[in-house]
Amino acid sequence: MMTKELNDDGHVGDLLSGYIDNELTQQEQQRVRLHCDSCPDCSRQMTELREMRVRIGAATLSNRDHDFWREDMDDMTVKATRGIGWLLLLGGAIIGAGVGVYEILSSPSSLSLLEKLVVGGVYGGLLLIFISVLRQRLVERKSDRYKDVEI
Repeated sequence: MMTKELNDDGHVGDLLSGYIDNELTQQEQQRVRLHCDSCPDCSRQMTELREMRVRIGAATLSNRDHDFWREDMDDMTVKATRGIGWLLLLGGAIIGAGVGVYEILSSPSSLSLLEKLVVGGVYGGLLLIFISVLRQRLVERKSDRYKDVEI
């Protein structure tokens, strides 16, 4: 492993983050310690990096309690609109696919046999993938170890 050297200005600035995160070799750690003992700029920078690491570690995303987030996510309005949205999307897709298949089958002169086979293959493939994913999801649902995990 190639060790990093001092900066052009003689400071160990590039190594400080690795030193704080304990990612340096023993030789590099010793070099940083010795340099910081004699260099007030690098010593100050290391102190600032350590303080920043502590502040970032203590940071929270929100002051709201987890129960408030859960209530927002489980709100009946959200559940109802999500369910209605999925129902409309799937219903529209099924009706659209049905109309497409009907149009292809009912107008024999507009499309060649090859075109009908290609379109039928696409629809058939999508249907098989959907059935496969649905079946897999239903089987895994019984033993899903993450189903009770709360966000």
